[in-house]
Amino acid sequence: MNRLKSDFFEKPAINLAEDLLGKMLVRKTDKGLIKGKIVETEAYVGEEDLACHARFGRTERNKAMYGKGGLVYIYLIYGMYYNFNIVAGAEHVPEAVLIRALEPIEGIKLARENLKNYGRVRADKDILSGPGKLCAALNLDKSFYGEDIASSKKIWLEDIGGAKPVVEKSKRVGIDYADIYADKLWRLSIKGNKFVSK
Repeated sequence: MNRLKSDFFEKPAINLAEDLLGKMLVRKTDKGLIKGKIVETEAYVGEEDLACHARFGRTERNKAMYGKGGLVYIYLIYGMYYNFNIVAGAEHVPEAVLIRALEPIEGIKLARENLKNYGRVRADKDILSGPGKLCAALNLDKSFYGEDIASSKKIWLEDIGGAKPVVEKSKRVGIDYADIYADKLWRLSIKGNKFVSK
């Protein structure tokens, strides 16, 4: 196992969002492991980024973003779905990367069981596609807030080697309110990968 250490996350969110593509996210549960290759991310780059939760400064909700790179920043949206982010860069610089989609590698049956209350999921390519569904499939909730992904026994990242993926860049999702930042091409995905969210 080539587990990623803290120094991997100590870089700007835009760089981390790209470097995370092709890495393996591993979730250890009481019922077994769920593994998926990261195929889609979004970068959020601090208080100047009007789409970022840090745009109004430090709050109780976003304080994990001000911690060191590698901490988990997870939050509830629409009162229903969790979004899983990894803090990027140096302490006191609030940047993070949203994990939008994984390519299922191991534990597909367990991921499907975790999704039983989420709604209808038709194909394996959809079970870890989209940030809310991804959190449900991995059984991630607010208890992971502030978890250090470099040392956690419940969730971590592995470098599985291989060629550097070809990256496709596009606008981030659902941030029309963010003025000029709505047009930034900070949503990154592995080009041609069928597991990228729609």
